[in-house]
Amino acid sequence: MKKSWQCLLLIICIVSVLACVGIFHSHAPAYAENVDVQVSLNDASLLAAYGDVFAYTNGKTVFLAKNNKLLSYEEKSQFDEFIDIAVNASHILLLGRKGEDKFVWAYEYNDMRIAKINYSYSSDSNILKHLVGLYADDNGDFFAIDSNKVNSIMIGSTDKAPSYFNSNTGLDNGAYKDVQDFAVTSSTLYCLIDGDLYAIDEQNFYYSDLSKFFKLSGEYIGISEVNGDVLLMSASGIYKYQNGTASQLLSEGLNGNGRICSAYDEKAGLNYVYAKSAVNSVNLYEYVDGKLEYYGCFDDTVYQHPSEYDLVKLYKSLSDVTMYSSPRHLQRVNVLPANSYFIALSQHDNFIYVYYENNADGKKIYGYIKAESSVVLCPADNGALGEYAGVLHQNTPIYKYPFINNNDKNNIKLTDATVFDQLVVIDNVGQDGDFSWGWYKVGFVDENGVTQYGYVRQQNLAPYTQLTAPSLSKSVKLTNKKLGEYITLYALPFENQEDAIKVAELPEGSSVYLREKFNKKSQWTAVYYQGKTAYVRTENVDASSLTSWQLALAITVPFVVLAIIATVVIITVAKNKKNAYRH
Repeated sequence: MKKSWQCLLLIICIVSVLACVGIFHSHAPAYAENVDVQVSLNDASLLAAYGDVFAYTNGKTVFLAKNNKLLSYEEKSQFDEFIDIAVNASHILLLGRKGEDKFVWAYEYNDMRIAKINYSYSSDSNILKHLVGLYADDNGDFFAIDSNKVNSIMIGSTDKAPSYFNSNTGLDNGAYKDVQDFAVTSSTLYCLIDGDLYAIDEQNFYYSDLSKFFKLSGEYIGISEVNGDVLLMSASGIYKYQNGTASQLLSEGLNGNGRICSAYDEKAGLNYVYAKSAVNSVNLYEYVDGKLEYYGCFDDTVYQHPSEYDLVKLYKSLSDVTMYSSPRHLQRVNVLPANSYFIALSQHDNFIYVYYENNADGKKIYGYIKAESSVVLCPADNGALGEYAGVLHQNTPIYKYPFINNNDKNNIKLTDATVFDQLVVIDNVGQDGDFSWGWYKVGFVDENGVTQYGYVRQQNLAPYTQLTAPSLSKSVKLTNKKLGEYITLYALPFENQEDAIKVAELPEGSSVYLREKFNKKSQWTAVYYQGKTAYVRTENVDASSLTSWQLALAITVPFVVLAIIATVVIITVAKNKKNAYRH
């Protein structure tokens, strides 16, 4: 009895643990697949970026685009406006203003949410009052600039951060009190003051103004440092600062509300530049060899992913390849490891829409890769099936595309093939050595006589078993209006000549058997040829010839009639003679 109770308790414990695991799993963060991030900015919106995440403000809310999701947090504190924003791999800093007072708020974030944390930049309101900006470098280190110096910020630490570029002139008449924007490098502080660029190349100086330092006059409204270079923004374009001069990199799409920020994506090994445009969207550029290469745009519309796939070819990645959410939005969906196989579905604007099955974690992912990515096409091969195939199992599904993903509404089931159906093998999607995607593209004629193309799993197919034409099927002759020309038989009916699959060419007068009842109004006629179904244009069919059954009847019936008549005559004559003999 005691053992029975122990077993019962053990079962209860196991069930409880499994239930807890199920509850925990149901609330585990789900990876957002194929979600296109939308952003909506206004004239006062601020920008910040780090790695492959992008942060911005709108009104009194801060947003963060991360892992193909858009997270948000509405600041509940009473304030007038946000002044500046900075972001690194785990935190967001915001500088706000209410009247003459300043505030620094800190937020931590993960894949699911943004949360405010307790943080105090300084307990001295006089120091806070003089803050003019926030900044995060490529290493994720935060900085704050006041009217007198640049301080390094340590989130979650009570240690005093070192000061940089200290002017030692006092906060009230500091050199940086009118800074619009700034960028920090290892040896220089670049400031925008009243539209002009100043390069502060002394760590400590004793000047009440910045007249000693280099000044580049202009009407600049934004500044950012990318890969060691300084980029300037004006209402008319983006410029690269170098050796005391500014050369223009971009000349359109901006206005007086423009903003600029940059980030280094270590995973992708690329430098990105985000520029707020005239229509309050964010244009995104790759910074390569000192030039801006347009990548895409964040705005308030959803990118329309292809619904009809026009490539459907197997590719192999030769190195790690980044997958993005859309050709317009730089949100990384996944990274295809080197030597991975994937299906290219459609191509547009130098991007390929792909489908990838990650067998390691069971994920089925859609995304975009650049057309110039390090990938190679794996050619198709019909293999052992030959030109025709039949299915091994009754009601074998034929799908529109060569994969099964319940989340893809485009990949519908076209039909359930029976073991009697004849399928024409188009290709096997792709193969690389011993690896095969495991799907064959086939053509078939549906119940309405329309040619369709779909995909069947390789494991459900076998070479087609030949048919024998029924002895009572109708025999017809092939004809052509032009003497000497051959009549072509095709594997499938087609509308476009490029889809034609020739089976044979037969001379005028050749006899074939009909596969079904002849319909002179149909464009195509199904016939038997060498044990398989083939199709010929109805205009090339002469249906006036007789079937073997009709021919047999035509020959037999007259003889039978004559025999009956002869029999009747003989019987009548014999009967008359018999009657005459009696008399």
